[in-house]
Amino acid sequence: MNTKKKKMEFYKNSHNAVPEYNLMAKPLSKAPKVKKVGIYNIVQINKENIGIDNGFQRALNKKQIRNIHENWDDDDCDLPNLYMHEYKGKYYPQITDGQHRICASPHQVIDCRVVNTLASITRCLRANDPKTKSQWEVNARFWGHAEAITRLNESDPDNIHGIIKLFKKLGYNPLNPTKEKALDLGSNVAALHGQILAAINSMLKNRLLVPKEKAAITKKVMEDTVNIIDYVFRDEIGDEKKFGMQMWSGLPQFLLDSIEDRGLGGSYDIDTVKNAIKNGVWGIGGNHPRKDKLNTWFEFESATVRYQSRDIKGVSKRKANCWQRLFFDMYKLYNK
Repeated sequence: MNTKKKKMEFYKNSHNAVPEYNLMAKPLSKAPKVKKVGIYNIVQINKENIGIDNGFQRALNKKQIRNIHENWDDDDCDLPNLYMHEYKGKYYPQITDGQHRICASPHQVIDCRVVNTLASITRCLRANDPKTKSQWEVNARFWGHAEAITRLNESDPDNIHGIIKLFKKLGYNPLNPTKEKALDLGSNVAALHGQILAAINSMLKNRLLVPKEKAAITKKVMEDTVNIIDYVFRDEIGDEKKFGMQMWSGLPQFLLDSIEDRGLGGSYDIDTVKNAIKNGVWGIGGNHPRKDKLNTWFEFESATVRYQSRDIKGVSKRKANCWQRLFFDMYKLYNK
């Protein structure tokens, strides 16, 4: 399929009605009249003809809709944006920005901007870019980007699809908890992805890497982090929805940090790391093992508190750094 045509493709099965707010997603048999007003293309569309693509739109916030409706003022509301899909001779107006405004509007006919110059999913993500707008909730952005990678065949430098596939492979259920019932740690995949990615980026920010190299390192370290934590703590994780807190930042820092006595600089054998941590032997400084082995996550967490309370060179009181140094010292003792 032509690349441009694919990016503009209409996903009819994802085009949904929201009957509660009179959005019925009924197609139009004729193209609506679009009026050019300055730089904008304006169209008037009946609510019953408007639909929402659940594949990339965030979940509707009913409280927000109610608040907008109760305080409605025409002069306060910007025009929402629509993508006008043409499919098999019919026209499907689809919201790309302003779904809460349209749902809350007391008007049956909605004045909208038509924004057909880029794919509808791209327009939606751009309209909610945190650089220019109030940030979407982490799940909305993560799953929106995941859908864009699939539909538009985009590159995946942040390994969004990779971590989703890995969570499935490990037996978790990665899903968007704002749209589906959380079942296990998979419901937190968006937040964990962001946490691991931020740690990786902090370690790579001063390295001269071409995008392809950075993407490869990101994928390896992110997936190694998940695999190691699953290997060591799987019995405790069970059906927990959240687990580990700053451990998810400290571990990738340990794997990537190239400063002496802080990390492995990205050069390591994952099985050795798994066994060093699972072994549970630790000791501040990595010189003398303590008698008390670490067996549970709570014991690991308690050990990091020891690091926080000591004035150790190269270790700040930031919890992720304490986890990083704990892992390093365990690795050092294991390999003596």
